[in-house]
Amino acid sequence: MTHSRFRIALVATTALAVAVVVGGAHSVGATTHGSAHSRAHAKKSHYTFVVSNNFLGNDYRPQLLKLAQLTANLPPFKGRVTLKVVESQPTTAAQLADLNNIIREKPDAILLEPPDPSATNPAIKRACQAGIVVIDVDQAATEPCAWTVAEDFYHAQYIIGEWMGQTLHGKGSVFVDQGLAGPNIAKLIEQGFTDGLKATAPNIKIAGKYQGSFSQAPSQQAITSLLVGNPNVNGIHNQGYCTPVFNAEAAAHHKAVPATCFAYNGEVQACAKAGHQCAIETGAPTGIQIAMKTALDILDGKINPPKNKVIPNPQLIYVTNKARFHPKKTFGIPVVQIKVAKCGDSVPPRGTVCSDLPPGMAMPFTLPQYKISGHQAVGIK
Repeated sequence: MTHSRFRIALVATTALAVAVVVGGAHSVGATTHGSAHSRAHAKKSHYTFVVSNNFLGNDYRPQLLKLAQLTANLPPFKGRVTLKVVESQPTTAAQLADLNNIIREKPDAILLEPPDPSATNPAIKRACQAGIVVIDVDQAATEPCAWTVAEDFYHAQYIIGEWMGQTLHGKGSVFVDQGLAGPNIAKLIEQGFTDGLKATAPNIKIAGKYQGSFSQAPSQQAITSLLVGNPNVNGIHNQGYCTPVFNAEAAAHHKAVPATCFAYNGEVQACAKAGHQCAIETGAPTGIQIAMKTALDILDGKINPPKNKVIPNPQLIYVTNKARFHPKKTFGIPVVQIKVAKCGDSVPPRGTVCSDLPPGMAMPFTLPQYKISGHQAVGIK
């Protein structure tokens, strides 16, 4: 994921989605901000937003960029916001250079998918000093003048760690994915999972760690290598996909073990098949929609959310055994049984993944108040 993946989440109701944007901010992990300068923004009839991205290594980021463009054509953005997307090469230097060019063009807001929490801070600071609203998406900003929209990766993964401990009945060993080097979300995901696992099942051993890079091929290769020296592993944690886990197991003639991943459409469907036990965190691109609405409301003078609190992109956790899973802590994150259904040209109900949409789609693919169908989200008219 990204999805950043991550790096993704579902708003349970339209009312909750509104609450998120208007002021339901909360702290995630250990992120804190100092007091930051802010400049009053004059309300205008039309604004320019720029989405700055530098990673396209999985299915999540292209979907997020497409969703931003689709959302810009719907109320309240249509006619009021021109949205531009700038895709940088996957290096910090490239994104910094592009951000400097963006700042010179003086947009009203920059919605930033940074390579890590601090690498783009110099550019963020210059943007703020120029009166530009800056919102980091998916991982918490460390430059105090920026806002952040992100999922609560740590606590969601804590629950998934609990799930693994209960599913393994407190015994055995697991592999743990360290994700992608750089993004703080990878560290939060790893730490949340291991903390939840230790709290529930302290006797379970971590037999190996690997970097799945939020991608399928690196995950499968790394798991395959670990299985050679640890053929009796009992569970596998992944920060991206479940199918690389299943493929590596099949190639090694290893029985399927409980696995974790993020809610790409095909991964949830694969987990729903007989013989698999999974816990899956939604890593939805809907954070960009929340960031867009937050930026618009800030510029219009409707809200001024605190910059030392993360504005949440709410989540779900899908499991294959909800009736038998009883987490000690849920942190307000719903745990639901996997449901697979045809969605057609509609927005699927809460907790449902779509058997008739591409496997790489991160679910859910839109917030309910933005009426974007699955077909629109993948470019099918």
